[in-house]
Amino acid sequence: MPMLEKSSLLMLRRIGFVILLAMFVGAAVVAICERGPWYDEFYSFYVVRSGVPVRALWPGWLRDNHPPLFYALVWGWSHFVTGFGLSDTIESLRTLNLAILAGVIVAFVRLARTDAWFARIVWYDCLALAVTIPALDQIDQLRSYFLSFALCALALPLLARRIRGCTGQYDSLTLGLVLALAFSVHLVTTVIIGGLVAATTMQLLLSGRRADAARLTLIATLALVPFALTMAMQFSTILANTQMFWIPAGLKAARWAIELEVVRALDANPVLALAALAGLASVLVGARRHDDEARATLNLILTLGGGLALALAVLVAAHLHRPLLITRYLVALDPVLALILALCADAMARRLPLLATAALDLLILAAAGLVLQAHLAATLAQPSWNGTGSAIAAIVRGCPGTIVHADMLWNTIPRDMPPHDNHEIVPFAYRDVAHRFGFTLAPEVSHDLSRTCPTVFWTEHVAGQHPTAQAMIDGLRASGYPIASGRAKRIGSGWLLITAPTG
Repeated sequence: MPMLEKSSLLMLRRIGFVILLAMFVGAAVVAICERGPWYDEFYSFYVVRSGVPVRALWPGWLRDNHPPLFYALVWGWSHFVTGFGLSDTIESLRTLNLAILAGVIVAFVRLARTDAWFARIVWYDCLALAVTIPALDQIDQLRSYFLSFALCALALPLLARRIRGCTGQYDSLTLGLVLALAFSVHLVTTVIIGGLVAATTMQLLLSGRRADAARLTLIATLALVPFALTMAMQFSTILANTQMFWIPAGLKAARWAIELEVVRALDANPVLALAALAGLASVLVGARRHDDEARATLNLILTLGGGLALALAVLVAAHLHRPLLITRYLVALDPVLALILALCADAMARRLPLLATAALDLLILAAAGLVLQAHLAATLAQPSWNGTGSAIAAIVRGCPGTIVHADMLWNTIPRDMPPHDNHEIVPFAYRDVAHRFGFTLAPEVSHDLSRTCPTVFWTEHVAGQHPTAQAMIDGLRASGYPIASGRAKRIGSGWLLITAPTG
């Protein structure tokens, strides 16, 4: 292919990258601003709440089931955003994920400038990453899952450089820092990254590169030190917290979570998936014909797949002992599958003429735009506390004398669940949403009923519970509320019981 044609394709891909980035960032900003909060985000918000010194917050970070890195980052980010005059809200703190995204983009650009191999596949890698469900569904949440996703996406090309023997002057330091962060975000992410590092080390050994394998082992061992220190403080607490846990147990539940995450990652963009499938066939044929480039690609695919298989085997074994596998905990496997798709799609593209490659790229980009649009609609439609909160606000506007009680009788399970911070976070969430929508909650000890307006009993975060209106009334009467009847209204994962004025 003449140089002019290669440069033309490169320019098209740069323009495509700008379009992809604009589409993704635009969707992410809308989702961050518009998606309603859910309970786990209130947990994050509570443990970094403003006005409380970090020495008082730190014990709460250690009581959780995850390493404290994300909470420390959010705490620092909260001071950053409030320093610019922004309000301290869940939505403003979610913007931390945009900063994480920016960091990964800068790192990708720097890697592409110094590594011709990564420059060749980064276009397809970004296309694959952008349409995975965790990309948009987690960037708009005040939880650590997008950080897991981003760090895994960044660690993979650094590990691939080790396999290819193309490390630069500061690669060991960069890889060590990325691994140290990735190991310290979420326990499931730690195992997935650990499996990938182990597979890379094994590949180096099988290739006779013992010195490189020893160097990678040393880097990974040092990177595990921060994680080991936090686990020394947290592990017994985590075991106690998960003695009775809410995640479904058993092999079937683990298999279902893994299968769902894998399938969603592989078929998120059908055009990319078909190109990758054809590319995989070409890689297999090329490797059989002793094509060095095809063999190198197949070697990397097998290493990534082997590392992922090793990690999943460990996770399933752990799950059978203590349930821990649900889809959102598995977000770190999506970048692995995205890179495999990128490797295969690139192998396909390299066998096509320029015009065919450009047409393929445009089709994949167009499909990515449609997928992002669908993902945005899906994430905005997720149940949240805004559903019941906005409904109550409308009732109060219609009759300002409305009394609103938070009926936490149905929140017994989350309030009693360790760590004990949950006992305070549930009422904190009710108060925060009431403040957001401009209505006042009656004190928890109050049993007042409005004489001139409705009285609303509000329950949230009760997915899976479907009591009748009479069951709600019976519970309230047993708690001392003198009500005889009421109308129940189910909204998302919560409900309202609305009683008539008593006057």
